Amino acid sequence: MGAGFSTVTPPPSQVSATSVAQAVWSYTPRSLTDIQSLVSAIQNNNPGAVPDYSDFQYAPVPYYAGQVSLTQVAAFIDNAIRNYGLVNPIANFIANNPYNLWTTNFVASLAANPYLSGSSLNMLLSNVNMPANYAQFLLYYLAQNYYYNKWIETVMANAPSITFSANATISTSPLIAQNITIASGVTVTCGTRTCFIITQSFNSQGTIVAYGAIGGTPVTSGAAAGGTGGGGIAIIAVTAALGTVNVAGSPGGNGVTVAYSATGNTGVGGLFVILSGMTIPIGGTGGSADNVSVWAPAGYNGGGAGGGGYPSGGVGGGGGGIATAAYSFASANSMLTYILQGVSDWWLINVVGKAPSSTTPLLTFYGSGGGSAAYYSGYVGSGSGGGGGGEAIIYAFNIISGTVNAAGGAGGNSTAYSGGGGGGGGGFVFILYGATSGSVTANVAGGAGGVSSTGTLYGATGANGTAYIAQVTVNG
Repeated sequence: MGAGFSTVTPPPSQVSATSVAQAVWSYTPRSLTDIQSLVSAIQNNNPGAVPDYSDFQYAPVPYYAGQVSLTQVAAFIDNAIRNYGLVNPIANFIANNPYNLWTTNFVASLAANPYLSGSSLNMLLSNVNMPANYAQFLLYYLAQNYYYNKWIETVMANAPSITFSANATISTSPLIAQNITIASGVTVTCGTRTCFIITQSFNSQGTIVAYGAIGGTPVTSGAAAGGTGGGGIAIIAVTAALGTVNVAGSPGGNGVTVAYSATGNTGVGGLFVILSGMTIPIGGTGGSADNVSVWAPAGYNGGGAGGGGYPSGGVGGGGGGIATAAYSFASANSMLTYILQGVSDWWLINVVGKAPSSTTPLLTFYGSGGGSAAYYSGYVGSGSGGGGGGEAIIYAFNIISGTVNAAGGAGGNSTAYSGGGGGGGGGFVFILYGATSGSVTANVAGGAGGVSSTGTLYGATGANGTAYIAQVTVNG
């Protein structure tokens, strides 16, 4: 995908601007005064000076003729939409391309121009005259050509601002708002494994948290479950003070004594979005039961449970969940572009009410669950495996500050003959900025292994995840 857009080439210098205008306007009788009036109206950004509003369909002509700049046309159309109520006819011109003046090349360049506001572009995309596929084309164009800020300003233009002043759970994802504020001491919980937040300004002094795949289920009532994996959070903003973004894995449960014997259950696998060359970290293996080689294997990202032991033997714990890479992208820009395409289609379908003929899915990403504990009746069971760290993908043109936690959960502890749980593997953190990145820290450490009565029974520490902090190309 290119980092810019194709230019619209004016006619050769030997073709006069007047002759071009007269040729186009010859479809209906016009005077040279009418032509000059449109040029003057665009130059002075005065839509009210156009002799007849039907003449707006010829607005691209002075640009092609070299009489006005694209910026002047963009400002003129923006004024006509916002202050003269002309969104209907302009959307109709774009959709129907009268006299081949409103080409997709011209309209895409217009959409990317900063002098056509996000509010006006929002009104055009939402207008009844704008076909779904054309609206999708313009949003995709912005994303594919790295006009990320213009894309944000467009989709959130009619959204409210939201302030979280008390603990809350987000039930809708993506959450789109002009401005989002999370007060100090407040925790906002994502109600889905992966949540998307789209806003011009993200200002958090609190915490946003998401939970991923569940750990292995307990073998019986009162037994220890595997730790839950961390969830997925994507924040797309122009300016962001992140507060604390928490997608860490949860710790595995400690071993307890139950009147039941059973092997543990495997944690549920997670999903990740990665860049080429990255690998999913492995969780820690569970500690072996005493005197026997019985333990639980680590998963990719999920920690394995320890073996449940008794004086002359043992039973195996549940293995850690196996995560897979749902998507692998060649670059951070291509990852971000794909995310914006998916949100574009969600917005068109669920907010605007338009259904493009084909769509890009919303990405799903979250960490694996840890394995659950094994038990031998009457003895203390093993520690459960820690949940794997989840994933956070954050873009803001200016990132002010924040802390992102995608660490793996610690393995659960045990005593006597049973092993400790393995720690969950660390997750992934992508912090992508356009201009500046302030004081931002990321924790992707693997979870510590659970302890037991002796060091030989300890669970292993999960492998560290990946923190990727980089500047991306942003054209506007």
